[in-house]
Formats: sequence, structure tokens, C-alpha cells
Amino acid sequence: MLAQAGFWLLLPVAAVQGLWLRRTAARLPGATGHRRGMTGQGRPGNGSDLRLMAIGDSIIDGVGVERIEESFAVQFAAALADRSGRRVRWRLDGLSGRAIKDLLAALDRIGDPPRADVVLVSIGVNDVTGLSSLDAWRRDFGLLLERLRGLWPAARLLFAGLPAMDQFPLPPQPLKYCLGIRAAALDAEAARLIASHPNAVHVPTRIDSRIHAFCDDGFHPSAESCRLWATELAAIESGRESP
Repeated sequence: MLAQAGFWLLLPVAAVQGLWLRRTAARLPGATGHRRGMTGQGRPGNGSDLRLMAIGDSIIDGVGVERIEESFAVQFAAALADRSGRRVRWRLDGLSGRAIKDLLAALDRIGDPPRADVVLVSIGVNDVTGLSSLDAWRRDFGLLLERLRGLWPAARLLFAGLPAMDQFPLPPQPLKYCLGIRAAALDAEAARLIASHPNAVHVPTRIDSRIHAFCDDGFHPSAESCRLWATELAAIESGRESP
């Protein structure tokens, strides 16, 4: 309660800082490379291949790394292939600046969805920076869960939790503090909604300054941080697959 009171007290100053940051912060492009591919040395054939669909924001688009193979989603595919012994066919649909309403609109336009055994979702950071209300987030996140289950009813849904944004190097105080409070609130609500859906899991995103680093924009993870994050996520997903 005290943290929320601090958020509302500091919000006017933080909002001004946020507008300034939007105008002045470096904007990095998405990673270079194709948005679909295959990794792993498993037995060939569609019957044994694992299909990964990764959707969401700039994390899925590979902002902060040079090549798409260094991105979080593709490194997750590679780690999953190593653990499962299967080839992983991956497909990415990520866009920098995408908020949850934008993702819902993109899913509405998807038509016949590609086949997927695992759907990886990264969304929410732009809802934090856009000061979306908790009520709007709760409503839209519920819609997102329904939409994903309708498109991929048999797939496992993995939601990358919102990071602790007060650990990001770029934002100044008190904006950094306010982003951290709002990200934690949205992430807690996402985890609560996910818990009631079968075959869906919320995976917290941890930032340890001793091992995790950011790219040059001070806002997105470096290639090495993407590797560490992807390896941890693959271990969790492989554990869910085990009997």
C-alpha cells in the first residue's frame, strides 16, 4: 500500500520524465535475419519436430542484439532442442513498441494460425511505459488468454513475466521507481490470471546485476543475458514435459 501511495505521489514528475525519455532515448532496430527457422539435431520429420511460436513485443523482435539467432526466442528454441533432443521449428511475430491491445489486434488478423506445440509470449513493458490502468490490463490480459487458447488449443503457453523495471539502467529516478511499481502490479495480475488456465505457465523474469547485462540502450537485455534467460526457461519447459 505504501509503495502504491509513493507511485501516485511521484507520478506527475515521472510522467514528465517519461515523455522526455521517449523523445531522447536511443531506438534500436530489431535483430537482422529471418523470422522463421529450425534448430537442433533431432530426427528429421514433422512428426518428431517441436514447433515454437513466439509472439509479442521488442524482446521477440530481437531488439538489443544484432542477429536474430542471438535473440531470446531463438536462443530459447536452441536450448529447448538441446534438452529435448528434438529439432525445433521456430517462428517469430514480434514488434517493438507493441502493447497488449496491439497484440490482440495482430492475433485478430492472423487468419489460419501456424501449428505450434509451444507458444512463447512477451508483452507488458509498453503497457507499463504507456501508463495503462490495472483494470484495462486485467481485461485485455483475460482476452489474450482466451484468444491464444482459441488459436492454439493444444499448445503449452509460456508467458515471460514482466521484468523488474526499476533495475533498468536507462530511466532516471523517480521514473525508475514508478516503472518498477507498475510493472510488479501488472505482472502479479498476469500471474494470477494465468494460474487459472490449464496448460499455461507464468515464468518470472529475474534480473541479477551480477550476471545479467543490458545492451547499449539501457532498456533491453544483451545477447548473453538472452542466453541465460532462454536457458532457464528451457529448463522449466523441459521439466513440464517430463513425466
